[in-house]
Amino acid sequence: MFRILLKTAWRNLWKTKFYNGISLLGLSLGLTAAIFIAVWIDSELSFNQVSDNSKNIYRVSSIIGDGDSKQTWGGSVGPVAYFAKKEVPEVKIAARVRDNYSYRIYSTEDKDLEAGSSAYVDPEFFNIFDTEFLHGNKSKPFSGDNSIVLTETAANKYFGSTDILGETITGDHQDRYAVVGIIKDLPQNSSIDFDFFFPVSILESGYTNNPYWDSVDSDWGNFNYVTYLELVENASSEKVIEKLTRINKDNDPNKELTSTKAAYYLQPIKKMNLYGYNGDPTNIKTVRIFGLVLILILGIACINYVNLNTARAIQRAKEVSLRKLIGAERKHLFLQFIIESCIFFIIALVLSLVLIFILVPSFNSISGKEISFSLLDVGLWKLVFTVFAATLAASSIYPAILLSSFKPLEAIKGNIAPGIGAVNFRKVLVCIQFMFSVILIICTIVIGKQLDYLNTMNPGYDRSQVLSFAMTDAMIEHREAVENQIKNLPGIQEVSFSNNNLIDNGWTTGDTNWEGKNTQSNFIIAPLGVDEGFLPMLKMELIAGNNFSGIASDSNHYILNETAVEKMGLKDPIGKSFELWETKGTIIGVVKDFNFESLKQKIEPAVLFYDPEPYMMYIKTANGEVTESIAGLEKVWSSYNEGYPFNFSFLDERYEQMYRDDIRTGKLFRIFSILAIFVSCLGLFGLTTYSAQLKKREIGIRKVLGASIIQISKLLSKDFMKLVFISSIAAIPLAWYLMQFWLQNFIYRTTMSWWIFAGSGLSILSIALITVSLQSIRAAMVNPVENIRTE
Repeated sequence: MFRILLKTAWRNLWKTKFYNGISLLGLSLGLTAAIFIAVWIDSELSFNQVSDNSKNIYRVSSIIGDGDSKQTWGGSVGPVAYFAKKEVPEVKIAARVRDNYSYRIYSTEDKDLEAGSSAYVDPEFFNIFDTEFLHGNKSKPFSGDNSIVLTETAANKYFGSTDILGETITGDHQDRYAVVGIIKDLPQNSSIDFDFFFPVSILESGYTNNPYWDSVDSDWGNFNYVTYLELVENASSEKVIEKLTRINKDNDPNKELTSTKAAYYLQPIKKMNLYGYNGDPTNIKTVRIFGLVLILILGIACINYVNLNTARAIQRAKEVSLRKLIGAERKHLFLQFIIESCIFFIIALVLSLVLIFILVPSFNSISGKEISFSLLDVGLWKLVFTVFAATLAASSIYPAILLSSFKPLEAIKGNIAPGIGAVNFRKVLVCIQFMFSVILIICTIVIGKQLDYLNTMNPGYDRSQVLSFAMTDAMIEHREAVENQIKNLPGIQEVSFSNNNLIDNGWTTGDTNWEGKNTQSNFIIAPLGVDEGFLPMLKMELIAGNNFSGIASDSNHYILNETAVEKMGLKDPIGKSFELWETKGTIIGVVKDFNFESLKQKIEPAVLFYDPEPYMMYIKTANGEVTESIAGLEKVWSSYNEGYPFNFSFLDERYEQMYRDDIRTGKLFRIFSILAIFVSCLGLFGLTTYSAQLKKREIGIRKVLGASIIQISKLLSKDFMKLVFISSIAAIPLAWYLMQFWLQNFIYRTTMSWWIFAGSGLSILSIALITVSLQSIRAAMVNPVENIRTE
């Protein structure tokens, strides 16, 4: 019996190839988009699943101050991990990670290597993140300060093998490190993304002999360590927070002088990507919005299928009735229609999977993910079949119930017609379908407008035509010669120096003091060492005081941004004493606030100090001469670092990189909006075609009586256009709420002007009108004699 039902189902599908083709195309595209979105969401939700015990792993974030002056940072001071291991019994393992922000170039005995990302870590790091050692000893990963652990990928890239224990890597031509371990690569969707790992004990004697740094275990003013804690099973994170805060107050030797009195926030490592370091629901909002987009696109595709199937119900009424008269039960008919739907959806799924495998590289490029669709990936198939089953259930049950419910005698007599309820239901579905499309259009426009707003907003400095790179030790030793060589290159306008990246460098401290400080004034500040040419080159505005002059006394001078002055409570800061890392000096200037972090956060306090030995070089190039300038810079670089690649970055690119995820979100929304409109119009085209077929006798008679093509087109399109208009109006409040929800991610945000909503509605009305008119005009141009004769 099942075989007969299967053959019958296939025959019925084949009989209406045109309408099924429309439904199949829409459903395949909808499934493709939905599966891509589902995989993207799963990638976000599974971020940092680094261990079987991930649920007990936390990152320690620091909370400084309270009320309006409250600051939350993803880093913590070095002693937190040290004391957590000693004095907090709820802590099973504690480990620190310190990103090596400086640029380093490496070499082996045989060849020079490209620069790699590196970090200083505690030995316990490899236990918290459950790393697998391919070579080396996990229980004792480092043999001393001059040892190094590599990832599997880095080992193969630099040495061509993972069996390299005992090999030596030289950093910046001078520091030699013995390879003592090779670890299996950590998951791609992890917050840990380094090639090389050095022991954090290197920093115990001072960070690369930098006088501004204390040893790790006693540096209470440096919040640049990311501390991870693995708690014992069922431990209370609240109790750990209380104990860490008490430890901070009891052990900070400068608690009355510096702004390091802190509370702590334990963030589950699994939520780091979703909630940011300060617990704000920034990324989870985007995930939820994409979850809604998944539902919208699947809904549009399902509505196409339901509408076209229920619209053609009358054509199958006699078939159903005859089957009932010869003994077929309703449950058998219901099963037949379900089987038809299953066959149809399986074909759609196969087409969808083909599209997915073709489009994976493009999707990864746009989304920034590294998703691989493997036929052996059980998790992938679970997602695919979850989407498939949900779509099948949502689309097939109602048409099957409707088609199996006809009364035999009425259908055979020809007295059956679509009920008011069925017609109204289809109208509601069309409204919902286009409402979804309008929502996606509005969201796409608002996201694009917000990104344009951020890109055109004045960040407080001129980021155009400015590139930067980290000098090596060989260049630092001959800094004046390097500077003169570069200044004489064609296309070079200005040269300046700093001790770190201006944008998103992650360097913060609480080790400050100033004249008139209230002991309750606790905040973290971002320090940046610069030379006298830094502010003029970047056109940073001094609103009070003076710039550095480049003389020796500048080593005791400081320039603060407006936010720092406000938090310090100074009305007239110029000439006031200021202390950074126990180096006393004087405030000589106040610079207008500038954005060194994403505009999703409010501008934080910053201090500029004069650094006579910086390692970052900033270069302003002339318009139209960038290529020539870079070629000259490469020659200068090679003269000091032969064989090493010249790595540099443009300031405007680093600025845009802060909004990389939002830019990708905008691109994905744009693609999904176009897809939603296309699928919606496919369904509208199918319904218009079917409506014209049902009314072909009426159309023929009207033409004989003198009706014009425009009048007949209006007859076929007016009902559909009313529905599209209603859906556009209904979409506005929903889209407004959704975008208000998303814009809360940004401190600085654009406005949602009326033209966004009006333009979106007019756009979808125009597209729908073109879709309906094409088929209406085609139907109106048919010879009326043919239409009447076929009746």
